[in-house]
Amino acid sequence: MKKLFQKYSLSFERQRPDIEIPGSPERCLARFVAEDSNGTLWLVEKLKANQADWRNTVGLLLADLHTQDVPHVHSPALTPNGQTVVTHDGSPYQLTPFIIGTDLPRPEYCGDKARGVAIGNFINKLQAAGRRFSIPKKSTAPLPEYVSEIVRTISTRRSDIAQQLDQILPHLQTFFAQYDAIPRALAHGDCHPLNIIWHDTEIAGVIDWEFTGEKIVLYDAANCIGCVGIEHPNWLINGLVPELVTTMYANNETFAANIHHLMPTVLCLRFAWLSEWLRKNDTEMQELELDYMRLLIRSKEEIEKFWKRRYSAV
Repeated sequence: MKKLFQKYSLSFERQRPDIEIPGSPERCLARFVAEDSNGTLWLVEKLKANQADWRNTVGLLLADLHTQDVPHVHSPALTPNGQTVVTHDGSPYQLTPFIIGTDLPRPEYCGDKARGVAIGNFINKLQAAGRRFSIPKKSTAPLPEYVSEIVRTISTRRSDIAQQLDQILPHLQTFFAQYDAIPRALAHGDCHPLNIIWHDTEIAGVIDWEFTGEKIVLYDAANCIGCVGIEHPNWLINGLVPELVTTMYANNETFAANIHHLMPTVLCLRFAWLSEWLRKNDTEMQELELDYMRLLIRSKEEIEKFWKRRYSAV
């Protein structure tokens, strides 16, 4: 590890196996926390070979955002020639600051209004910063194409689920038809409370940026709303979610002008989770996800009216 740290002009002190690492371990080959000679903690990630270029691009984006003083964004370690990924023992590695936070109480966090305000402010400031420089591009399909591909795959493997999706897809037709006209903005790409390091109800840092890029302006909010609402549907109109929506509406004109697309975006993004449950062969979560999709459709107007009463009063 000493040689790896030297490539970043850092001095390795010791590994810290006593520290639990949040976020998904599937996003790299191996990871651990290490401490340098100054007492700074680093998350050391051994990457897959095909991750190196994109993770370096994302790392440079985070360094730019950190320079722009976007709150809660921490720059990865940089080499003397300005790169964030290096080759060590034949594999790519990346070092990012490790932030120690407080545990997220589940599901109680869903009721914390302060967390909703904090997440809304973060997304707004991230989008504002994204307008000041070029956003890195990654070859990803637009949401209508992405959903269609998932549905095609399901149709060939799980006709029972495909039949249920036949009742859900018509509710996305208007959204898909108008999708290209929705403005784009810089997005985290996987924004939800578990990808945030918290100090009580304040944000200390945001992690897992692999899916960042230019996406529709509603993307991060919709992803977060969907992840909170599946904990229990009541959280769609109580606590964190209404404060998130209100904070973004009050301070983000582009978001406000397209808020009628927010619920369809939430529904659309749940297809990624359904695909994940199918990949893991998790039958219980598959059924829960389908029930959740149907609930979002059934309760769409009621939820939107509740949100409107809330943000119109501010």
